[in-house]
Amino acid sequence: MTVPFSQRRRASARRTLLALALGAELIACIGLAQATPPGTIDYETVDTTPLRAIGRDIVAPDANTTLLFGARLSSPTPTTYEQIVFAVRDANDANFDLGHQSAYRVDASVRELTASATFPPGQYRYWLSYYLDGRWTNLAPERSFSVSAAPNGDPASTRPLGAGSNWVYTFGDEFDGAAVDWNKWADTSSAESDNGRGNPGNQQLEWNQGKNCAVAAGVLTLTAKRERVRSPSGRTYDWTSCLLSSHKRYNFRYGFIEARMKLPALAGFWPAFWTFQAPGAQQWNETDVFEYYSDNKSRLYLNQYVIKNGAEQLDSYILSIGFDPSAGYHVYGADIAPDATRFYVDGKLVRTTANVSQIDSSILVDHFVYAGKPPAASTQSAITQVDYIRAWKRP
Repeated sequence: MTVPFSQRRRASARRTLLALALGAELIACIGLAQATPPGTIDYETVDTTPLRAIGRDIVAPDANTTLLFGARLSSPTPTTYEQIVFAVRDANDANFDLGHQSAYRVDASVRELTASATFPPGQYRYWLSYYLDGRWTNLAPERSFSVSAAPNGDPASTRPLGAGSNWVYTFGDEFDGAAVDWNKWADTSSAESDNGRGNPGNQQLEWNQGKNCAVAAGVLTLTAKRERVRSPSGRTYDWTSCLLSSHKRYNFRYGFIEARMKLPALAGFWPAFWTFQAPGAQQWNETDVFEYYSDNKSRLYLNQYVIKNGAEQLDSYILSIGFDPSAGYHVYGADIAPDATRFYVDGKLVRTTANVSQIDSSILVDHFVYAGKPPAASTQSAITQVDYIRAWKRP
């Protein structure tokens, strides 16, 4: 995320990568984008016959949450389906179908079909399907969702979403207390060139400080505020915000790290979940599980930067996503292994790079303010929220 030892070289490389990334022509998938309260279905218009719209009420539920599905149907030619159902499958294609209806009639008037259920943690896909004339017909579109572990459980019993069960929990925070656990976290990092809290050479506008990090109701909230501070170096910042690093208590070379987060909606912010070389390490080693520039809600940036045999190896990748990461919580993870680094979103493997960690690294989460496309003059604050951060290793 930020400038290490060779600040001029790192900043130049970052600007070059960013210019290439932002200039790439990518087509973003369009998915469920509006935040809706539980019980209110966020419909996606389909406008085909007989399926007119399909959706669900919660973007990323946990295992204790009842998820409500909905479909709107109509047809100019009246038809009675022998059966109709919401088809739901997990990552192993196990059947979780729900909402079965028999002798279901559809005509020119719009009819709404709904069904609800809870699901164990995992990755799922769903669609609508009907049975008529001796065969099942699947109605597009097929959509996906993830279910995280229920809150207030034993973190040691958790496993990375979508990455199998052969893991041992090593570190994490469910943010169930009344304040940040400063025994686990530091609000400074060696990645920040100005006293561990600011890095204007990396296109950051903010001064990071612990009082902008708050925990309540099981959520860590990182708040960026438009307020002026002067750092010990004499530099003036017009924004404050929050960064947390695990370097005091947890550093690792290989393992899986995961966070469930809701990202800012207002433009001008640059949150990330990432790793940076442990204090004292004299080489660049960084894995960006994701970076997000809030002026463009259709992209995540998945990066890994290492120095191997004295040479920089930079792997920067833009992921087009089919959801609005500011509309609800999603799960972001990375398996940093000796043979490769694998990136996951909502339990789905989305990117593999041959770059691998070279040294021990710390876990970081931040809510930077982006100088490249700064917040509007009317924007006074914005937040990033974190449900949990977890880390595992292979046994």
